[in-house]
Amino acid sequence: MVRNNITAARKQPSESSLKEILSSFWDPNGRVMMAVHRGNWKQAPENSLAAIQYSVVAGADMIEIDVQQTADGVLILMHDETVDRMTNGTGSINEMTFRQLRELRLRQYQGGINQPLTNYSIPTLEEILILIKNKVMINLDKCWDYREQVYEVLLRTGTVSQALFKSTASAAEVQLFLADKIEQPLYMQIIDDSNPEMVQDIDYICAAVQPQAFEICFEDEADERISIEVLDRIKSNHCRIWTNTMWDSICGGHSDIISRVDVSEGWEWHIRRGVNMIQTDDPEGLFAYLNE
Repeated sequence: MVRNNITAARKQPSESSLKEILSSFWDPNGRVMMAVHRGNWKQAPENSLAAIQYSVVAGADMIEIDVQQTADGVLILMHDETVDRMTNGTGSINEMTFRQLRELRLRQYQGGINQPLTNYSIPTLEEILILIKNKVMINLDKCWDYREQVYEVLLRTGTVSQALFKSTASAAEVQLFLADKIEQPLYMQIIDDSNPEMVQDIDYICAAVQPQAFEICFEDEADERISIEVLDRIKSNHCRIWTNTMWDSICGGHSDIISRVDVSEGWEWHIRRGVNMIQTDDPEGLFAYLNE
């Protein structure tokens, strides 16, 4: 059974495949879309140019990246606020210049002292956007505090339509950011342990902000956030639903790992619930499942 009307040709990205991805994204009832977490870090250092390229080859619709800002205002990719885990250096990114950071080398996979150094350096956001332009979408994490600077880079690279901002911020704060933009940014509202009360405000958020999607994080499948009632309310507002399957505590145990053992309790569980965007650390596995 083919769960998505996409073919292996998607592995050769082109402007036409981006058109299909964007068309699907804008259809709230469209096919299940795959987002790859920090790039395909099982093939290359997370958040590296190579990890992003491997994600494209793996069939990603969207790639989640983490953005930090250097002491001299350059936007770079790194999940942590320090370089300690992922490089041969130490220190806080916001206290280092881009030149200092560029001299460092990334450690393989998810880093750590036991992982070997690679020849890859820390990429800039602009380099990543140039790489993915006309290929796939990008999901922007860790950068809400400097969203205006990120937006300027999107404008400069002509990738506004490919980039999805997200945050746990209030509707008023999001409205302020989205207002009066030359090109309208895409936005996804996160509901997690920091703002569970937002499930009561879904209709208001949709009216005020008009997000394209909601990201739902939940530790227990009995959580109200992932209830059929809440998900139906999101769908009735013509928004997509995004969940994460990288580890148990953000998906009620219905993770990538369990998907490899019993897919009905993993990715399939999310899809039965009405989820149509899944962020994964197993892009090859999820892509194969969606195209069985």
